[in-house]
Amino acid sequence: MRKMLEMKDVRLLLDYVGFDVYARLLANRHICVSLQDGALLIALYYCDIKNPSKKDDRVCIYCGAEDFVFISDNKRCIELMSDIDGKADNQSQLLQFFHALTANDVYELEKTEDLITDLEDSLITEKRSNSDDSTVIIGMRRELLKMKRYYEQLALITEELTENANKAFSDELQKRFVSLDKRMDYLLNSVVHLREYITQVREAYQAQVDIEQNQIMKVFTVITSIFLPLTLLVGWYGMNLQVPEFDWSFGYPFVIILSVLVVIASFVIFKIKKWF
Repeated sequence: MRKMLEMKDVRLLLDYVGFDVYARLLANRHICVSLQDGALLIALYYCDIKNPSKKDDRVCIYCGAEDFVFISDNKRCIELMSDIDGKADNQSQLLQFFHALTANDVYELEKTEDLITDLEDSLITEKRSNSDDSTVIIGMRRELLKMKRYYEQLALITEELTENANKAFSDELQKRFVSLDKRMDYLLNSVVHLREYITQVREAYQAQVDIEQNQIMKVFTVITSIFLPLTLLVGWYGMNLQVPEFDWSFGYPFVIILSVLVVIASFVIFKIKKWF
């Protein structure tokens, strides 16, 4: 018989498992415990990969020979469980729930990959880096890390189920759990790949920022170099000494023309050498 309960009723699991197992349930983020008489106790945190920023919800499942107890406050998990035929045996319901839980995850991960690709293209094509780009990259890395932890726990749970330590599954059902375990490994590897991809995008973004900063410093260096000879002239004619040009009627225009020629010559030289 299947029972659908809320998390506030999780203590009712003490009727099916011992206190030690129940304590492990409360202490660990995820567990998969094989009990006597072919029963199983599974607990995990559900992550909505469509919106990973949302808070994860706890899901607890007791799968025994007679009773199937499903405990969660997450609406999607409750809907998925409700759509499963309650007349099927408990072990098959468990398998169908995990299949339904990850049925469309491949397509969602493909959408995430497309978003990263679009972000990479925008970073390459835009002329100047945008501070919002850094925020987007950090946010996506955080979400992918959360998704990675989610699939890690699912992979560990399905790996435990495939071992069939307490002979809870028939040979045919065990083969289907092995197939489910391979799917979890594939999803986990996909998320790891996406994390590596976004890391490469972040490195490319940082390289672009460094290039822009180097270009700015280059411009400042060129400007400083152009006006450095003028600084020399200012120092020269600013000395408290009698300079011959002071008595020359064309001395002032001469210094002005000399300064302009120095700036133009420096500019032309830097332009020819392509220093800016």
